[in-house]
Amino acid sequence: MQLHLPDYLLTDLVSTVAFGIVAVLLIVFGYVTFDKLTPKLDFNDLLAKGNVAMSIVVGCFILGLCYVVGRVVAAILGG
Repeated sequence: MQLHLPDYLLTDLVSTVAFGIVAVLLIVFGYVTFDKLTPKLDFNDLLAKGNVAMSIVVGCFILGLCYVVGRVVAAILGG
């Protein structure tokens, strides 16, 4: 049994991994920037204490960042 893979598979795989790494780095950078812009709130301390409201805010912020980064990557790749 032979596999007939398209010629562009390796290129697409490499670009997917590269943009995935860039996306994760942008999301981490956005979280750190948001943390620095709100000095009165210590997110890590509040999350460690089990503050559910802060967990929801941080989770929604990360999901919003993921959506924006995903749309930017899709626009760059022509999707």
